[in-house]
Amino acid sequence: MGKLATKGLNGLKKRNKKYVTEVLFNNRTAEVREESHYVVDMFENGKLIESRPIVGHSKHYADDCATNWVEGIIK
Repeated sequence: MGKLATKGLNGLKKRNKKYVTEVLFNNRTAEVREESHYVVDMFENGKLIESRPIVGHSKHYADDCATNWVEGIIK
């Protein structure tokens, strides 16, 4: 996902945009965000359970990790 430019003191700065990968399923959700690498935030009943860094892999790999969490493959 693209980066948003925001006006800062020193001109334009790039800000990462977070996007939701999965929606509620069995009280679980996951969000994938992009930093210097992808991070999958895993929630259960609205509570953050784990933030898993996905270093050296693609967005598709991070999306698969999020899907595995929501579907219960990751416990």
